[in-house]
Amino acid sequence: MIMFMIFAGVLVLMLVGVTTAATMGFVSLATFLMAGGGMERLFLIPQRMYAQVSGITLMSIPFFLLMGSLMNVGGVSGSLFGFGRACLGHRWGGLSNAAIAACMIMAAMSGSAAACAAGIGMIAIGEMTKYGYGRPFCCATIAAGGGLGPIIPPSITLILFAGLTQTSVNSLFAAGVVPGILLGAGFMAYSSYVSYKNNYAKADPLPWVERYDAFRKAFLALMTPVIVIGGMFCGIFTATEAAAVASFYVLILGLFVYRTLHLRDLPGIFWETVQQTSKVMFIIATAGFFQYVLLYTRIPQQAIAFISESFSSITPVILLIIGILVIMGCFLEGTAILLITVPIFVPLAKAFGYDVVQLGIVMCVSLAVGVLTPPVGLNLYVMASVTGEKVMAIAKYATGYVLIMILMAVLCAFVPAITLGLGGKIS
Repeated sequence: MIMFMIFAGVLVLMLVGVTTAATMGFVSLATFLMAGGGMERLFLIPQRMYAQVSGITLMSIPFFLLMGSLMNVGGVSGSLFGFGRACLGHRWGGLSNAAIAACMIMAAMSGSAAACAAGIGMIAIGEMTKYGYGRPFCCATIAAGGGLGPIIPPSITLILFAGLTQTSVNSLFAAGVVPGILLGAGFMAYSSYVSYKNNYAKADPLPWVERYDAFRKAFLALMTPVIVIGGMFCGIFTATEAAAVASFYVLILGLFVYRTLHLRDLPGIFWETVQQTSKVMFIIATAGFFQYVLLYTRIPQQAIAFISESFSSITPVILLIIGILVIMGCFLEGTAILLITVPIFVPLAKAFGYDVVQLGIVMCVSLAVGVLTPPVGLNLYVMASVTGEKVMAIAKYATGYVLIMILMAVLCAFVPAITLGLGGKIS
């Protein structure tokens, strides 16, 4: 009963426009008091909030947010799409594939769905529509490509999951590589099919000299994910150090290589990063008290006991988790869902002997579906604001991508080699 009231309270407050942090704080406090927690114990609120954000893992978040802002202003997006267009533009769906490929590389830099969609969308849509691609389809394709941001490492979602569960960030990042690549390949295949079916024009093939020139211009940008992921997996950097080094590298590219970033732009970029970091960290801080309240009310233990009695295997439990996350993603923002469900789903999976790293990827892919599903669908609104298209028109063309993401979540859940092939070997 208490668990139902918590979820109902969160849903109602967020649907009426209350911020995620305020919603979780209010619901946690109300639940704590209703469950018999005395007013004299409210000093636990600041303690739990501070403890939640004081971990070293979460220090990488502001640097990844900064890197995303620097990339969007610093010309990295344009060079990546230009290289993809030069290599793929002459094939069926080549321009849509180029946009998806650019999003995959952007995802390996920023870890943010919205940053990927906004950065590539501003450049790719004009080129795609010039060759007859339907505008809503263009928006849906780039919105889906942006959805790879929370999956392909480095991922802010995976960093949050690691901080909440005390799991190795490197293991989670390694586990996200193959699902991210497979999703990108699936998106490309689907966009090629739609392009062939609708007879969207192919771009003119470019001579190899021009392709090499496009590669040369994009080479330094392509090195960013190598620095981030390679440095972490080789043990040179921690996640936080890799984010800081990569942010500085992207700053140098924007100022001195692409020359699209100017010193006068930096105060605004830094201030935007401060604002974004404050919002994210405040949400995470309130989640610290929320987790304490759940433990205080013994909700995870009750959920584990009920589901263990109802199901004899992990299969229906994981399918239930995927279904819950996809449905919640239609109404709530992904970070809020993660913070609400991790304290319940992780102990539940452990009770059945399910690997936490594998569960993290399953949850991450399931949550990424939410950026494409109305009424909340973040990337749908990003693309609508960039192009002026209607959200529901974009959502219609995003349906195929949504089905591919749900299928990938199921595959990750029941084919451990997809996630643990790399993730199980790196700690």
